[in-house]
Amino acid sequence: MLGIINIFGSLLTYGLGHASSSVLRPYQIIFLFAGCLTVAWSIVTLIFMPDSPMTAKFLKGDDKLIAIERLRMNQQGIVAGVWKWSHVWEALLDVKTWLWFCLMFIISIPSGGISTFGPLIIQSFGFDSFTTILFNIPFGAVQIIATLGGAWLSDKIKMKFPVLILLCLGPIAGCSILLAVGRGVSDRGVLLFGYYIISIYPGISPLIYSWSGQNTAGDTKRKVTTGFLFVGSNAGNVIGPLLFRPDEKPRYTRGLTANLVLFILLAVLVGLGALWIKFLNAKHAKARVALGKPGKIVDLSMADAKDKGNEDVLNQAADHVGERAFEDLTDLQNEDFIYVY
Repeated sequence: MLGIINIFGSLLTYGLGHASSSVLRPYQIIFLFAGCLTVAWSIVTLIFMPDSPMTAKFLKGDDKLIAIERLRMNQQGIVAGVWKWSHVWEALLDVKTWLWFCLMFIISIPSGGISTFGPLIIQSFGFDSFTTILFNIPFGAVQIIATLGGAWLSDKIKMKFPVLILLCLGPIAGCSILLAVGRGVSDRGVLLFGYYIISIYPGISPLIYSWSGQNTAGDTKRKVTTGFLFVGSNAGNVIGPLLFRPDEKPRYTRGLTANLVLFILLAVLVGLGALWIKFLNAKHAKARVALGKPGKIVDLSMADAKDKGNEDVLNQAADHVGERAFEDLTDLQNEDFIYVY
């Protein structure tokens, strides 16, 4: 969505920026148009976006049962409608909660800085204001490719952490290029290339949200964890623009260096998070064995058609798998919960 906004937003900004009015300045026209569009779309979202399969109007007949069964197999459960303080305390003490918070906070700092100062970075290459707006269109196209490509690849390999690390490599290379290359006219092509591969970063945030959602169970705990993600996102977006100062143009050394360090730190934290999830899966396997259950089970909600034709996978669909899915247990309380890497 961010990529689409950058593409069409750049075109709209270019057009509305040329609009003349005796009452409003061009930037006021742009902000009013964007605000009206946001309000209109929020109404559409309120009407058509369900909060669970049970309230999804577009699911008919057996579709709701299939969706609920999928939730049962991945131990997610459905909306309980009961606030549980025990879930709140567990969320606050869970290492994963702070991992998700840190990941979202770290990625939102470059996001806030680049989205705010990105046009100024392009302008520092020697382009005028309106040309700078148009040069943001390829930036949005790369964002779309990175977001969809990251989602496809993570679904293909059934893991999030390798894709997240892969998506960090583009911004790391891009920041390095902008820091190393000069600002001469002959350098513009290389500078634009570096700037555009930085735009791979929007593919990271959706995967963090997805990774968090797949590894968190319990209605109240999910809500608290989601709140942490939003706080991290907003805090990062506030801090991001402060790293770039107009008096540091055209190189913006401090901001780009900080972003480079943050992308490297993000990749390291993702790797550490995968190791922690491996530990939790091993801990749950021991708990299942102690209760007389199979130590190794398969999350059928993550299996594709060919996997479900495999006898070994089908054996995991025993009655005990998913029997506690709708008890509104947290992921740490439910030994059948399988964490996704």
